[in-house]
Amino acid sequence: MAQTTLPVHGFVLAGGQSTRMGEDKALLRFCGKPMVEIAVATLRSFCAEVGIAANRDDLGGYAEVLHEPRSGVGPAAGVEAGLLAARHSWAMFMPVDVPLMPPEVLRAWARSIVRGEDSGGVCASYLTLEDQPQPAFCLLRRECIAGWSAALEGGERRLLRLLRGLRVMGFEAAHEVDIEELAGVLGRGRSEARAWCSNVNTPEEFARAEAAYAGNSGEHAS
Repeated sequence: MAQTTLPVHGFVLAGGQSTRMGEDKALLRFCGKPMVEIAVATLRSFCAEVGIAANRDDLGGYAEVLHEPRSGVGPAAGVEAGLLAARHSWAMFMPVDVPLMPPEVLRAWARSIVRGEDSGGVCASYLTLEDQPQPAFCLLRRECIAGWSAALEGGERRLLRLLRGLRVMGFEAAHEVDIEELAGVLGRGRSEARAWCSNVNTPEEFARAEAAYAGNSGEHAS
């Protein structure tokens, strides 16, 4: 049965410099596919539209590229760019360098948050893992743009503080969602969750992630 899309505009955060990797992470091939292609496909599996937040045009073949309105701000600038461009009620953000994140996990998270809209709901949400926030995985209402931009103007750059400081009239504050609980609901092992959120920042981490992917593919095929 085909999965229906959600009223979410998904954005891949691809504005990093890839310094520790030594080469462009977005176009680095993970098990044969560029990591940006994997991230875009993950979001396209349930989002109504998908874009890429990055100050570069060479990724336009994978999805619409949105240029960040500020420089030297880090991923918070990518979130601002996405919120400014969002054409749906919600905007979801994920890093470009997390190729092991299963689409069904993000879909389950988005559904749980979007479904609360009729009863008021929250203005934003972000994932946690073992009580540690993972703010680069965040889901925000379009209405958050005013507060987000104001906080950036005030000098705040840290994603977690920005998310926790959001206030939108009529909605509750940002909500944490435990990724291990999502894994359990989906029948996936909680031990897998750590790998799902792990950023691939160095050649060593890249090699471990590819090995983990190959091992999981073997288990699923057996």
